[in-house]
Amino acid sequence: MERIDLVTSVEKAMRILSRLDVDFYDVVASYSRSLSVNIMGKGVKEASAQIDVGIGVRVFKNKGMGVAYSQSLEDADVEAIVNRAVSFAKVSQPDPYFKSIPGPSKSPEVPDLCDDEIVNLTLEDAGRIPKSMIDAAESVRSGAMYWGGFGANCSRWCLMTSTGVFIEYEKTSASAHLQPVYREGDDVGSSYEFDFAISLSEIDFYKIGKKAAEKAVEQFGSRRVESGSLPLILSPESSSSLFSALLSALSGESAVKGRTFASGLLGKQIAPETLEIEDDGTIPGAIASSTYDGEGVPRRPLNVISRGRVITFLHNSYSAGIMNIESTGHAIRSGYRGQVGAGPSNIKVKPGDSSLEEMIAETKRGILVINASFLPNMVSGEFSTTIDEGFLIEDGEKKHSVKNLMAGGHIIDLYGNIESISKEGRRFGKGFFFPSVKIRQVKLSGK
Repeated sequence: MERIDLVTSVEKAMRILSRLDVDFYDVVASYSRSLSVNIMGKGVKEASAQIDVGIGVRVFKNKGMGVAYSQSLEDADVEAIVNRAVSFAKVSQPDPYFKSIPGPSKSPEVPDLCDDEIVNLTLEDAGRIPKSMIDAAESVRSGAMYWGGFGANCSRWCLMTSTGVFIEYEKTSASAHLQPVYREGDDVGSSYEFDFAISLSEIDFYKIGKKAAEKAVEQFGSRRVESGSLPLILSPESSSSLFSALLSALSGESAVKGRTFASGLLGKQIAPETLEIEDDGTIPGAIASSTYDGEGVPRRPLNVISRGRVITFLHNSYSAGIMNIESTGHAIRSGYRGQVGAGPSNIKVKPGDSSLEEMIAETKRGILVINASFLPNMVSGEFSTTIDEGFLIEDGEKKHSVKNLMAGGHIIDLYGNIESISKEGRRFGKGFFFPSVKIRQVKLSGK
């Protein structure tokens, strides 16, 4: 990774701001390098490298906020964005909810967040990685058309604030996915597999390709299922969207101001007592971990759902200020462009007592959902999703794969109808953990 000096530019902006008549301010500069390799058809379609560098300033005056940023770190450009942000702040509408920005805090460093192999990865080396996924898929069954890709990112950023925060941060990440599509006459077998991590060594690219092909072959012979209400058993890949949607809806300004389906759930029982969800941004080497959040507040483990009850929102300093409480360390800063939101980090759902095999065996008639996204309308909570991959269960056994099947309803009803949670599951990015989940009744639209 190129060693561009971020600190000097941030200090330059801070010195200028310190001489101006403003109340609070922060400055962030970042550098990132992204490698991307796209798969289409029989192999790699294109590979690209992108570098993004910039500096952003947030200024507060009389509760008004001004934001400006530049993709140049030259002194003249830094001074220009400082002056622009200050002028915006002085004419901005005062926000009655704004109180301050966080001050400095000490926190133990979260280790293993930067992988030298990714830092030193060349585009040529990255271009070879998708071949192992395709080779693995071909070893299961040849002749597919493929979609997918590989991406790697390394980034550094520096944050300073008028309240005394000074943070430097470095992190890497990588991800890969593959979707093979096989055809036998009019019949189609298709599936999708993926993984992501802080380091390359934690991703088994051959396994991704092999598993994607095996799942795709299982989808041959799909049949339609009659409409009605049936139990659903969600795989970890599907339950991840169910629980991620909930924690996102419990995050930040939108949650506090009544703009999400979860805004009114604080303190309420929404699921059986077996449901426990923790958010933990302090796990060493985990994809969503960091020592501090986007405002310099220390990360910490946080119980969000306890015995089926919502016990907290996920706060940045702004939403916490509205409720007159402390930030939970969940600020998310989208690079140097000035926007600071809030959201979950590593989501961990506590395992239950059942096995997936037991869930299936105890189901008279239902659907095993392998791939579907249960992301609702974030305001209303209503959802409608296509079950892209799944199996009909009859008399406790998987019968055949299903097609053209849709599920719909209100997302809160899904949480309330959780019947059992598996004791096994899947860990994503070393930090996320999602089990399989059985939902008692869900409305389905088929034939």
